Amino acid sequence: MKKILYFVAAIAATTLITTTGTSCKFAPEQQDGDTVAASEFYPEDTSSAHAKKMAKKTAEQAAIVDSTDIFYIGSGSTKDIIQLVSYPSRRDTFIYSKTLHIKVKGNADINHVVRVDYYLLNGKDSLVKYVEEVKLDAKK
Repeated sequence: MKKILYFVAAIAATTLITTTGTSCKFAPEQQDGDTVAASEFYPEDTSSAHAKKMAKKTAEQAAIVDSTDIFYIGSGSTKDIIQLVSYPSRRDTFIYSKTLHIKVKGNADINHVVRVDYYLLNGKDSLVKYVEEVKLDAKK
């Protein structure tokens, strides 16, 4: 029983010697207090930067003036209806029915730029009666 008591005392003494002599010797010295800036703890506020970016983007979009008679052919076009997407901003979409015999000059496939002519039906409704492809000059 004495041997167990000596053994436990030896382990306790060894632990006490090793922890008190080396535990905090190499640790950096810290001065606790209210000396650290709040920016170290909180992420930076990006909401104002995001708001400025969105305001700039909407201002650029507002500067784009859409053409009144030139459109893109939209992907929602079928043999009975034609989807016209505003040119050049692609913000607005119009869906019109086609007349029975629609005249097409050039290529009127999806995503081509076209000029359209309307037929007024009953003074209220409009039908597309003529589609002409517009050749845009690419600036080089």
